[in-house]
Amino acid sequence: MSHKLHVDYSLYLVTDSGLVPEGTTLLEQVERALEGGTTIVQLREKNLETGPFIALAREVQKLTKRFNVPLIINDRIDVALAIDADGVHVGQDDMPMTQARQILGPKKIIGVSVNTITEAEEAIRAGADYLGVGAVWDTNTKKLTNNTLGIDGVKAILDAVSPIPSVAIGGVKLENALDLLEGAPKLNGLAVVSAIIGSPDPAKTCQEFQQIIQSSLAANNSKSGAPKSAVDSALQFAVQAAIRLREIGPLIHHITNYVVINDNANATLAVGASPFMSTKFEELEDVAKMNGAMVLNMGTLDDIQTMIAASKANAARGNPVIFDPVGAGATEFRKTTTQRFLRECDLTVIKGNGAEILSIAGRGGASRGVDSIGDNGGEANAAMAVKELAEKQGCVVAMTGPIDYVSDGKRVFAIENGHSLLPCITGSGCMVSSIVGCFTAANRNDYLLATVAAILTVTIASELAVKHGDVRGPGTFRSALIDELYKVTCNPQLIAEHAKLRAL
Repeated sequence: MSHKLHVDYSLYLVTDSGLVPEGTTLLEQVERALEGGTTIVQLREKNLETGPFIALAREVQKLTKRFNVPLIINDRIDVALAIDADGVHVGQDDMPMTQARQILGPKKIIGVSVNTITEAEEAIRAGADYLGVGAVWDTNTKKLTNNTLGIDGVKAILDAVSPIPSVAIGGVKLENALDLLEGAPKLNGLAVVSAIIGSPDPAKTCQEFQQIIQSSLAANNSKSGAPKSAVDSALQFAVQAAIRLREIGPLIHHITNYVVINDNANATLAVGASPFMSTKFEELEDVAKMNGAMVLNMGTLDDIQTMIAASKANAARGNPVIFDPVGAGATEFRKTTTQRFLRECDLTVIKGNGAEILSIAGRGGASRGVDSIGDNGGEANAAMAVKELAEKQGCVVAMTGPIDYVSDGKRVFAIENGHSLLPCITGSGCMVSSIVGCFTAANRNDYLLATVAAILTVTIASELAVKHGDVRGPGTFRSALIDELYKVTCNPQLIAEHAKLRAL
């Protein structure tokens, strides 16, 4: 999800004023639902004119903000913009997902209704943050234009597509919720309309839904050996992320420094993506239309305006933008330029070495040229640096070094993989940025975990590379590293086997 914090889709309330019981109001029903455990709210009011819709949305937003729950607006992008909602949900007959992203930008949540495998695949390729799969059963809350899916139909769609947060919608009630969750275990939640909005006691109804949801998730984890910790979940994501990267083979546009162009391109190819190494302002918009991710490397600052324009062109289309602030604290010019990137660009990931990230975060950092020297001030300082900077900038921040630290402002991971020969080759950090671009391009549902997967891939590849019999130093190590990037992404179970990952 671009720039979005981790979203809990488990109990997804969809409103309908026409279902509110006599003697109460929609706002009262929504408030009671939030008290009972609703984790996300979609305001769906098909019959309201623009003015009244905006007024109602503002009142609902006051409630969702009080409970720290995202507010999604159904279809009406104008209403979402007017109140600065957290996102929108679009159907197959509404504004196309890509156009919605261009209007709303990369920081908003966009969900898409799907009824077939093809629709789901297209939504994922377009960068949807989540899917609304349905209708599962017949429902009176919406006129259906497609066949109902049933539990088997929901399962078939989720089994066929790459992992992405998904909720089932259409006829979901307390009496069928457990069967649905057990029959389609890849669901992340249930989207409920009438069972909550029409309930005489929405808080109690939501509590009962949450009991079913949480017990089902626990049972599914127990049966399938699914993740039981943040680390297990991250490693499972990493394995699937590498598979998805090779399946998609995204284009990765680089504007990088001259020293590392060849290695970055070869590394990108090795993991299954396609490098595009152009600095031409005239083609930025055309490239952004087909691009998977934009990698901006501050090593050689020949045309800052082109780099910023490239960032904006890609962010407007929902493409992740990776920023490598090479030498950020080395000179006054680089400090000033770094702040300009942070101020003017919608960044998805900031990836730098210890000196760069600590300098930007205001937590120390010393450099000689573009190289980091000194320590990171200890793990507590390093973890706080990435967490605080991520929260401030609304993106993922990764700080590489003897131990790598990655955060989205809430979650923080430490990675202890990597061989001592990595800093002995020019541009190994720049290579990491390229691989982050590859993984985020193909795995847009969780940019933090995609970044963790990318760093694990490079650092584990470095450890495997030194085991080559012909590696005798930095020169031979460079070639072996490219080979191992290829092998690790072809056999991503190696990530789970070799990872030294901690959740802080």
